Amino acid sequence: MGNRIFLSAVLACSLVAAEEMELGTIYVESSTIEGIAPDARTEASTVNDINETTIEQIDPKNINDILQTIPGITADVRSDSVEIHIRGVNQQEFMWEDTGVAVVIDGVPVMQDGGKVRGINVDEIESIKVIKGSAAYLYGADASAGAIIITTKKPKAGSGIDLGAEAGSYGFQDYRARAYKTTDRYAFNIFANYKKEDGYWYQTSNYMKTGNGKFTYYIDESSDLTLNVAVTKGYEETTRGGVTGITEARENPKGNDEDLAWSKDYYSDIYRYSLTYNKDFSDTANLQVIGYYYKDLYNYKSSPQDTNGDDIEDTYTRDNDDDIKQYGIKSEFRDSIGDFAYMLGLDIGKREYDEYRETIAQYSSYSWWTHSYQTYYVGESSLDQSTEDIYAVYGEGKYQVTDRFTAVLNLRYDYNKYSIDVLDHEYDDTNDQWIDTRTTGSEDFRNLTYRVGATYELSEDHILYGNVATGFRNPSVTQKADNPDLDKETYITYEIGLRGNLAYGLRYQASAFITDTKDIISKADGTYNWDSDNFANVGDARNQGIELSLKSDQSKQISFSLAYTYLNAYYTSHDPFYIQGITDANGDPLSFDVTGNKLPRVPHHKVDLIVNYQFLPKWNLMTELYAQSRYYADETNFVSMPGYGKVNLRLDYKLNKNLNFYMKLDNVLDKQYFRTVYLFRDRNRDGKLDAEDATITVDPGRVFYAGIRYKF
Repeated sequence: MGNRIFLSAVLACSLVAAEEMELGTIYVESSTIEGIAPDARTEASTVNDINETTIEQIDPKNINDILQTIPGITADVRSDSVEIHIRGVNQQEFMWEDTGVAVVIDGVPVMQDGGKVRGINVDEIESIKVIKGSAAYLYGADASAGAIIITTKKPKAGSGIDLGAEAGSYGFQDYRARAYKTTDRYAFNIFANYKKEDGYWYQTSNYMKTGNGKFTYYIDESSDLTLNVAVTKGYEETTRGGVTGITEARENPKGNDEDLAWSKDYYSDIYRYSLTYNKDFSDTANLQVIGYYYKDLYNYKSSPQDTNGDDIEDTYTRDNDDDIKQYGIKSEFRDSIGDFAYMLGLDIGKREYDEYRETIAQYSSYSWWTHSYQTYYVGESSLDQSTEDIYAVYGEGKYQVTDRFTAVLNLRYDYNKYSIDVLDHEYDDTNDQWIDTRTTGSEDFRNLTYRVGATYELSEDHILYGNVATGFRNPSVTQKADNPDLDKETYITYEIGLRGNLAYGLRYQASAFITDTKDIISKADGTYNWDSDNFANVGDARNQGIELSLKSDQSKQISFSLAYTYLNAYYTSHDPFYIQGITDANGDPLSFDVTGNKLPRVPHHKVDLIVNYQFLPKWNLMTELYAQSRYYADETNFVSMPGYGKVNLRLDYKLNKNLNFYMKLDNVLDKQYFRTVYLFRDRNRDGKLDAEDATITVDPGRVFYAGIRYKF
């Protein structure tokens, strides 16, 4: 019913737009290389932008501090990592899976640690553009739920140096320096930053060192070449995800030795290099080509176990090395011919994943599924090498049917080839010998995705828009080897919206959407059943809702931005669902019917309100109110977690054009709410699933920051 209403509305726009008028030149702003601001008159999807001014006012400490100001973002925040979801799509997954959100930094695709964003220094960010609904028509499989396009700071006009320092609660320190210069022949921007923090949670001290440079050479009046280099080195004492159980969360929110984090001594080295060529052939014709190389290197210890029999985890038993490399080339050509504009793109890339695991302490672990113990011996190891080859062509056509009505069509064809080479080195205690087992395989997939959309200018200030867009997620080689009949996941989004201007300089955007996910890929006998590789297409889901954003003129004495989301995400069908540790009277795994249940960690309501008040010429007060409603912790919907609200304040004093002082108070009312809750097994082994089995990350409560910034 909802889909028919949507398509009828788009058709009605076409019929209304009958009167031909003089047409103007239109352009295609869609790009996988550059974060081009959309044209509100002709953009058929919901797109949100955050500019540098807003980012500076927020003074973010992680990327979610920025993204929560956008409707539809449902991110999971732990200590130093952010797992980004859009509109709750794939919210049932929270470990190693792809979230369906493409993260792109200066044209370079970022495939990070299990869908989690690490190593992004928010001080580098100049702007963020968010495309909601499937953006697979631009980015392929990574963007089935949308895309986050980050642009780092560019050289400013003239030349200068910016220096800044900040200190805050729990030993937070932040030192940064920037130098830039622009001439007729070249421009550059160089940035260096060092951050450290003792951390609120037990064993969460961390640091990050960042250095990057953006160098542009103007070849002539119509072409330029830009080199982008970024290096980040980080350390986290532990990647603490929280404490176990709601009692522990209330009484001991920081955690302790009896509840060890999953990983410890997490070192990361992240390198990002790109070279972009830009050529204008005319006022409308442009060619961009980018070559990129991106590398993530991670080393950490993991898998804490009880090795002395006192039922308390005491030893980290595994050493890990993860190497992720991505490199490739993308090119786009765009032009406009009167009432028709187009863009043609080519995307060729390769991803290499090397994962090495080695057991460094002997232990035995009990399996609830096999009802037996398995012993792991020192020296056992696994080397998993996998690759993905990407070959894709894509394009967009935009046709201005009348002066008020514009139609848009996007197509992308992907050829993806995956291969694996796994070497397991294990000890056979029965025969007292070491055994090496090698597994290899490959799979390839072809997918065509599209977006069909339209915009209609109801008046000079109000634009109606709508689109239908598709996406996909391919099964892995391992999953296909386990189940040759496994189908790919597919996504289709239906969206209709209204954007424009109101009185007093207000800008708004409102949209209604439906995203249907078909053939969800998961383990048939429990999403996180470590003892199983039994993958299947377990069910379907629907995510539907309403989004609203409202903004005033930032140059006024009082300005504000409002973001509201209503989201209803639920399973439309699902195979019997299993939970590790929950068994029937015979000790066999107990199944649950979750069809119709809500997807976990998806609140129905979210709101973010920011008000800026320049109460004196040199003084500005920023007040932010964020709130969200309760949500379920897992697929069974047995356990719900409370909603919460928080207030943040930032006070700025600009002594002169060069010197600025500021203070920030996050969570003013000191509400220690639950940031993120995961529930997937009977952790305390009492035979039932309840809030005492949940892994809960508790917010630190009130935190204080103060800083200084000097420009010359």
